Amino acid sequence: LVNLMDSPGHVDFSSEVSTAVRLCDGAILVVDVVEGVQPQTKVVLRQAWDEGIKPVLVLNKVDRLIGEMGQDPLAAYHHMVQVLEQVNALVAEMFTQEVLEKSNKINQEKEVEIGIDDVFDWSDGLEDADDSNLYFSPEMGNVVFCSAVDGWAFSLNTFAKIYSKKLGFSESVLQRTLWGDFYINMKAKKIYNGAGAKAKKPLFVSLVLENIWAVYDAVMVRKDKER
Repeated sequence: LVNLMDSPGHVDFSSEVSTAVRLCDGAILVVDVVEGVQPQTKVVLRQAWDEGIKPVLVLNKVDRLIGEMGQDPLAAYHHMVQVLEQVNALVAEMFTQEVLEKSNKINQEKEVEIGIDDVFDWSDGLEDADDSNLYFSPEMGNVVFCSAVDGWAFSLNTFAKIYSKKLGFSESVLQRTLWGDFYINMKAKKIYNGAGAKAKKPLFVSLVLENIWAVYDAVMVRKDKER
């Protein structure tokens, strides 16, 4: 049994979000992929952070990139990368602030006597702090792409299962390479990195977005009933 609590992210509903976060075991952070990070995004993310909840990021309204923005799959991919970086920048800011606060508190509680020949460690603790599982990353399974208005959503695992059977790669390999600077050589049946440097389409573009764009082109633009 899963109980969902819908808390609008609008600034007028901050108290409702704060209350809901305290009652929940998890959270879904929905971001308009066209508009990107908004001031209230940081507020909501901070509320989840303070309660120790790791949200799942949902990049919503992907359909707007097609119909409204008129972007091709490659441009849409780069736009999604930028939005993801914006959200992760907020996470990094909160993480840094938390580590510095803890470090300052520890330094204030202990007395430090420094002699002439002593070397004192003035590090802020960021070098030793573990942030490996902190950020939103599609290959980690904590990012979902969707169009609420059209009723579809997927994560990398969705397409990893599909292409694992078609291409012969393991799901774990596709899970790691469907997002990022990877491309596929169909003749060699191998996946390589360096798609940008070699002017190749990233796997997310060639295997995922181009298929979604083709569906929208057939249904919404050309209204091809046969396809």
